[in-house]
Amino acid sequence: MSSPAVSVIIPTYNREALLPRAIESVIAQTFEDWEIVLVDDGSTDGTPRIARDCAKRLGDRLVYIPQDNRGSSAARNRGIDASRGRFVAFLDSDDEFLPEKLERQIALFNARPTLGLVYSDFSFLDSAGKQHTSRLRTKFPIALDVPAELVAPGLYACTESLFDTLIRGYFIATIVGMVRREVLGDAVRFDENQAYAEEWLFYLRVARRCPAGFVDEPLALHHFTESSLARQDKKRNTLRMHGLLNTIKATFPDMNRNQRRAVRLNLARTCRQLAYDATSSGGHGEAFCYAAEALQYEFDRRALACALGAAARWTLGSLRQNSEKPAVTKCNYLTSRELQLARTQCSE
Repeated sequence: MSSPAVSVIIPTYNREALLPRAIESVIAQTFEDWEIVLVDDGSTDGTPRIARDCAKRLGDRLVYIPQDNRGSSAARNRGIDASRGRFVAFLDSDDEFLPEKLERQIALFNARPTLGLVYSDFSFLDSAGKQHTSRLRTKFPIALDVPAELVAPGLYACTESLFDTLIRGYFIATIVGMVRREVLGDAVRFDENQAYAEEWLFYLRVARRCPAGFVDEPLALHHFTESSLARQDKKRNTLRMHGLLNTIKATFPDMNRNQRRAVRLNLARTCRQLAYDATSSGGHGEAFCYAAEALQYEFDRRALACALGAAARWTLGSLRQNSEKPAVTKCNYLTSRELQLARTQCSE
């Protein structure tokens, strides 16, 4: 088989029941010059059997790569390295492409050959089975701030660097991006140390290297999946976002003033949330630290009130705890002779 136009990379882990839907959505594309790079991230279910059945049907249009469990970012990177297409697209194994997804994005690439990244809107199917047509307009309105010019109906080219808007907040889901292969080179990959919203950092890296455009239509369908990492532990994910924002700050040290301010504002909001979460669980010392960090990034009365309240409760709790400790408890830090003397005194 000659090199395909598009390599669709699907990482999967124990999604035997959902994977066929994702694969079928690629097969149903109106644009037919594609390959699927299926990276099995250590599945223990029937995923290998599904891959074998698909290989019989698709031949060398399906590249199956099993690997030890290393996470979705590592799986996507393995897929990028194995891809043969001039363009690379990503599909999670619990989601699906809409039929014209590849065709519409390739049309914009053809209309504007200088573009290195094309993304799109997407729809969302919630836990009740209700479909929300435009996720960008309901969940990520910041996407509407991207300066752009109309190239053809529904197709837009960004008139300024996409990085300037994207640094302000996440809005490009993994499954809606298509990247020109040479833009990725040997260096632009998903950060395997990030376990949450790693696609934000990935698309920031891409946007820093090339002009971008977008299709103002939903071209993919994101399904609510109960086992999704983003829904397992919101407090932990806020902590992960804190780490990701610090990684973004370190990854782009040459950001201009406005870009640095955008990261600081995101850090302030994240720290405030971490402070509120710590307060609700009784971690007043932790709450004070996060509220104080938030104030370093942005003065905010809510963060100040949280810091003062946490400090007061933390101090009061420490005083109460010390006053309630029996004398023998304080002997834990004494020598054995002093400990024996303290025990004697306590018994008198």
